[in-house]
Amino acid sequence: MATFSFWREELRRAFRDLQGEDLSPARLGAAVALGLFIGSLPVFGFHLLLVLVICLKLRLHAVLAYAAANVSNPFFAPFLITAEIQVGARLRTGAWLRLDHPIEAGYRALADFAAYMLVGAPLVGLALAAAGFVLTIAFVLAKRAIRPASGALPPYRLPENAPPWIVAAERVASRFASPESPSAADKSLFHYVRIKLSLDPVARLIADIEGTRDGALGDVLDIGTGRGQLPILLLELGRASRAHGLDWDEAKIEAARRAAATRPEGSVPAAATFAREDARRFEATPADTVLLIDLLHYFTIEEQDAILGCAADHVKPGGRLLVREADTERGFRSFATLLEEKIFTAVRFNRGERVRFRPAQSIAALLEARGFHCEILPAWGSTPFSNVLIVARRPALENAPAA
Repeated sequence: MATFSFWREELRRAFRDLQGEDLSPARLGAAVALGLFIGSLPVFGFHLLLVLVICLKLRLHAVLAYAAANVSNPFFAPFLITAEIQVGARLRTGAWLRLDHPIEAGYRALADFAAYMLVGAPLVGLALAAAGFVLTIAFVLAKRAIRPASGALPPYRLPENAPPWIVAAERVASRFASPESPSAADKSLFHYVRIKLSLDPVARLIADIEGTRDGALGDVLDIGTGRGQLPILLLELGRASRAHGLDWDEAKIEAARRAAATRPEGSVPAAATFAREDARRFEATPADTVLLIDLLHYFTIEEQDAILGCAADHVKPGGRLLVREADTERGFRSFATLLEEKIFTAVRFNRGERVRFRPAQSIAALLEARGFHCEILPAWGSTPFSNVLIVARRPALENAPAA
């Protein structure tokens, strides 16, 4: 059996869905067009995030869109970038870049690279999007005319050699929405949760922080849980014994409760509870593992300190507080993260009151003053962001019996 490839399986899933008849040709074409447009933009590292967020908002097919966004792959990217630079140069200067003197032309192109790309990339992206929209509709209509589906396509199944991590992410996503639902909204939510859990580096980092044994994280308290997919994933993997999540967004809490109660393929409901509460003042039972993931920067520094103090008070002796935040001392990575957060807060996808990052060392120092032992781990994976995971461990009681 061939080695498992996440991207190969994504393409298989996308092609399967193109052959089905549960989504309209126009909606499938729109997903491909969106992916081609985003993939043409010179925002490398942001493509996946943009695809997931916009597809969830517009209820488009995230897998098709992301497959199309890979138009900026290493094979095609040189041609794409050249076209964008040339179009930008033509519009800004009234002439195409001359390449008959490669070295001299190369220096000129580098000097005006950002300006040309800024103008040319959206226009090339729009042209590719229009072509992709038309070709996708034509392909789908032709396929359905020549070979109409005799019935519902068999459900997509991961291959037997799929890693447990991918299998768990798939099962968690199916708690939020059925992958076989004809609803565009359900498909968008399913793929959003699945891809986010599969590719977000912090999810796996947290799951394995104390090893892979059952119950390694004990009881989990997730402050600012959102839809609750992370604590449910930890339960699905067997790392957590129980979980409780808090968030101020009632709609997301309701989605988390429904997901926890759902039984995909005969599994039992997740041992997770969720409550609508404000992170600045909440009541919860102390836990072995307390999570603060991408939350603090929506508050003032004074409020951040209060939240950290309250979270620390909810860590059992011998437990840990895990804080994922963007570090402000990582150069360009820090700038990229701040820009991304401001954009998604402005469009109200992230419903924070403000964006205020701080050095990770200052968070660690505050927790160390409370008796925790801290380490700061890179948590950005292959993204351009400055995310780090602060692992703060609370010492066990000296007279506690050995486990």
